[in-house]
Amino acid sequence: MKKDIMFVGVSICLLILLGIGLSYSMWNMRVSQDTDNVISTTDCFDITLANQSNAIKLDNAYPITDTKGKTLTPFTFSIKNVCDTAVAYTVSLESLEGTTLASDHLKVMVNNNEPLLLNGLSTTDVVNTTSIESRVLDTGTLFKNNTKEYSIRLWIDYNTTLDDLNNETKVLKSKVIIKGVPSNEKGPVNNYIANLATKDTVNLATDDPDNNIRYIGANPSNYVYFNCSDYSNPTADTCELWRIIGVFNNVTKGDESKENLVKIIRAESLGSYTWDSKQMRVGTSTRQVGSNDWTDSQLMMMLNPTTYLKSGYTNSSDIISSGSQQLYSKMGSYYNGTKGCKPAEIASGASFSCTEVDFTSTGLKNAATRNAIEEVVWNLGGRDGWTSTASMFYTAERGTSVYTGHATTWIGKIGLMYPSDYGYATSGGTTNDRAACLAKELFNWSSIDFEDCKGNDYLFGTNQDQWTLTPDLADDCEVVDVDASNSRVYCEKAGFYSAVRPVLFLKSNTMVKSGTGAKSDPYTLKLQ
Repeated sequence: MKKDIMFVGVSICLLILLGIGLSYSMWNMRVSQDTDNVISTTDCFDITLANQSNAIKLDNAYPITDTKGKTLTPFTFSIKNVCDTAVAYTVSLESLEGTTLASDHLKVMVNNNEPLLLNGLSTTDVVNTTSIESRVLDTGTLFKNNTKEYSIRLWIDYNTTLDDLNNETKVLKSKVIIKGVPSNEKGPVNNYIANLATKDTVNLATDDPDNNIRYIGANPSNYVYFNCSDYSNPTADTCELWRIIGVFNNVTKGDESKENLVKIIRAESLGSYTWDSKQMRVGTSTRQVGSNDWTDSQLMMMLNPTTYLKSGYTNSSDIISSGSQQLYSKMGSYYNGTKGCKPAEIASGASFSCTEVDFTSTGLKNAATRNAIEEVVWNLGGRDGWTSTASMFYTAERGTSVYTGHATTWIGKIGLMYPSDYGYATSGGTTNDRAACLAKELFNWSSIDFEDCKGNDYLFGTNQDQWTLTPDLADDCEVVDVDASNSRVYCEKAGFYSAVRPVLFLKSNTMVKSGTGAKSDPYTLKLQ
C-alpha cells in the first residue's frame, strides 16, 4: 500500500453570473455545471455518489439565511474503506484556478453540523498545483468495511452585498478532494476484540449462555492502559493497567438502549474495604454486619458519584442520609479522585464517623476518563454460593432472586466483577480442561484435583480475597467473595474486608490506537 493515498473525489464546476440590480435584494444569477461529477477510486476507498448528476450548487440568485440554507437539497456521497488497514482521511473543498468568488462570502454545511463561513475552516495543502486554496470540511478514520456518508450544502452568506462583490460577475470552480494516509488505529475496541475472537480461540472464548466474548487463561494479552493523566502519551507513569474481561452483548444502558460493550477491571486492587458496614436498621441492613443490597452499600457510594444515590436518600453537606439516619459521607471519592471516607460501622441513631481514604492519586484522574465510562444497568440477582457453577451464577445474576425488598438491578458506572466473570475466565489445564472446570462448582475449585481451574484464571491471580457484586441468597448480609487463601468462591459477611477491583464498561466509541495487549505492550485508547 502506498504511504500516501490521494483521492480526487468529485469534480464540480459552477459558473456563477451575477447581474446588477436596482437594490441589494435584486439579484440575477445563472448556475451551470460544466461536467458531470467524476469519481476517481483507489484500492482502499470505494466512493459512491447518491446522484451522479448532482452538483454542489447555489439555490436562487441571492444571499439566503442559514435557516433557508439548511433546507437546500444537499450533494451527497459516501466513502467506504475496502482495505484491511485503517485509513485516516481528510475531506476538503478545493477552489480551482479561475475562481473569483471569495470564500468569506460562502456558507458551507457538512452533514448536520452548524453552517460556517468557508474561510473560517482550516486550510490544507492543495492537490491541484494551480488551485487557489483548499478548506478542510471533515477529518476522520475509516476502518475495514466501515462507511462514512456525507451531505454538503453551499450558499451565499446572507450578509453578502453587491458592493462586497464589486458589482462583478463571479465564478466558483471547486472540487471535493478526499485524501488518506494509512493509520495504525485499530478501530472501536468492541469491534477490534470481536474480530480477534474469530481468529484466536486460545485466549478468547464465547461459550457462556449469551455468547459473550471473554478473555481466558492464566495471563492472556488483555492489558489496557486506562485512567491516564495524559491519553496522548500513555505510559506506565501516566496510566494504570487494567484488564479487558470481554465484550458483552446487548448491555442495557442507562437510557434503556442496548449495545455490545467492553468490560474492564483494574489490574490491581484499591486495597481492602468492607462491602458494607451499616448496622441493624440502618438503610437496608437487618443485621449488625452490613447489607448485601448494592444500591445502598457504602462501597457503592465510595466508588460512584452522587448521581447514583439511592432514590429517597439525601446528600446534605456531604452527609448521606435516609431520613434522619446518617449512612455515609463524601460519596464518590474514588470517582472524583478526591479524599473521602472508607465504608465504616454506623449504628441506628448514630452519626457517621469518617475514616479518611485518599483517592487523589488512585481515583479516576480526569473528565476524559469519567466520560469514557458508560452508564449501564447492573444485574443484582443472587444465588447460594456453595453449589453454583459459572453458568448457574450467570443465570442467577440476571435473575430476580434477592433478599426481600432488595433491588434486582442498579443503574450506575462503577461496579465489581461477577462470580461468573471469575468462573468463565479459566482456560482449564492438562488435568481438567475448560469444560471440566465450567462443569464444577466454583466453591469446589479449592480441591487439589481442580487446581488447573484457578491456576489458569487471570482473575484469581491477585493473592487477595476479592469482592464480587453478587449477594448470597442464604443470608441477607453475605456477599459472594473469591477466597484466595482457600482457593474457592465463598460467601462472606458484607462487613468483612476483601480487595476491591473496580469494574466498568467502556463507551462503544472508544478506539484502540495501538498495542498488542501484552503487559509489556498494553492496548492504548483514543477517547471520544
